[in-house]
Amino acid sequence: TTSSKKFTDVLAQKISKFHTLYGAFKAAAQTMGSWFNQSNEYIETVNLFKVTMGDASDEAMRFAEKVSAAMGIDIADWMQYQGTFKNLTAGFGVATEKANIMSQNLTQLSYDLASFFNTDVETAFDKLSSAMSGQVKGLREFGIDTTVASLQEYALSKGIDTSVRSMSQAEKSMLRYNYIMEKSIIMQGDMARTIITPANSLRILNAQLTQMKRALGNVISVI
Repeated sequence: TTSSKKFTDVLAQKISKFHTLYGAFKAAAQTMGSWFNQSNEYIETVNLFKVTMGDASDEAMRFAEKVSAAMGIDIADWMQYQGTFKNLTAGFGVATEKANIMSQNLTQLSYDLASFFNTDVETAFDKLSSAMSGQVKGLREFGIDTTVASLQEYALSKGIDTSVRSMSQAEKSMLRYNYIMEKSIIMQGDMARTIITPANSLRILNAQLTQMKRALGNVISVI
């Protein structure tokens, strides 16, 4: 009986150790898997950015790197947002050069709106892209009314007497862009002005952690 009890105790200890090691290995595998996914997603984002930005991709990349170095943001997010904005505006028929400028400024505005209203950048980006697509609900929460009536009034104030409803998609897109940029003037540059606040510091920390995971994922993908 004593021998049997000792054997059972030893076996239980071995099983417990096995479960502990298995749990540790499983957690490590999941962690490394998330790093690898971060690395793969970055590759896809760079591809999207280069394709959408076309000949301007190198210059746009250098600007994104400068912003990332100065503000501590994740360059992958910036490229994702700018590439999406460029694809959206170009799809409306906006000339390439103008679409490049618009996409850069709208991306920067996404970060400033997030800082100004203390929300995440993705939410600000979604609201801006929705507004550029003609939806009015999103930016209204930020105090920017992009209804047809407001756009028509804005157009008239600029000496444009053409009906908004009769404008081409490219014309509407540029009108919305100029209206949004003018109405958000006090919000522009807010992230740079308030970069030392706890909220922005936390955003920067999260971005740096993401970049660290991506770097580790790059190492794993080579092994």
